[in-house]
Amino acid sequence: MRRPRRRPVRVAGDRRGGPVAVRHARTDELAVQLPGTFLDDPDLAALVPGRLIDAAPALFVAETLPVGTGRDGWSHDELGLVRAQGTVLTALPSADDSAPVSVLDAGERLFPLFWSTAEPRTGRLAVGGALYLDPELAPGTDHGEQVALCRERYRVTAIRLSSRLSWRPEPPRRLTAVPRQVDEDLVLVIGLLPVGVADTRPRVG
Repeated sequence: MRRPRRRPVRVAGDRRGGPVAVRHARTDELAVQLPGTFLDDPDLAALVPGRLIDAAPALFVAETLPVGTGRDGWSHDELGLVRAQGTVLTALPSADDSAPVSVLDAGERLFPLFWSTAEPRTGRLAVGGALYLDPELAPGTDHGEQVALCRERYRVTAIRLSSRLSWRPEPPRRLTAVPRQVDEDLVLVIGLLPVGVADTRPRVG
């Protein structure tokens, strides 16, 4: 099975531990990483606090975890690191036969999945990884239309630079705009607050 992404993605993730399945309210803010490989995308580079975007934050699968007996759900931290449990679905390929995109139904929230080093799977599953923004999931793109049900409208609440190194914690630096590049030991995090149902106009994915 072909991978659903064409560009390399590197995000902070793989924080060890058991699955955490906590149902979040729909009004909770998301912490979503913006990988350095996507900083050249004009829509992502133009993000500023207060901007409204339509996006389907993807879940970068760093590890699969034992499925718990509790109800499905998900949790994440200030870096966008995620523990989630639910049912993995596979979208139908589009007319041009592009690779199908997997989606995790994690207790009333749908996340497109990027299988990094893990083998793509379907059925009930628990995973660990990180949320990130991917321009290839924007409205109007092949993959973006396959995961249109995952898309919502968000308000950008913050742009933060945080340390990747848990053994050297530093307070995050708040920025007013997306930087042109990010050092390897830092992670760029975008705060997103859901504000309503997305429309279909081309926006950030």
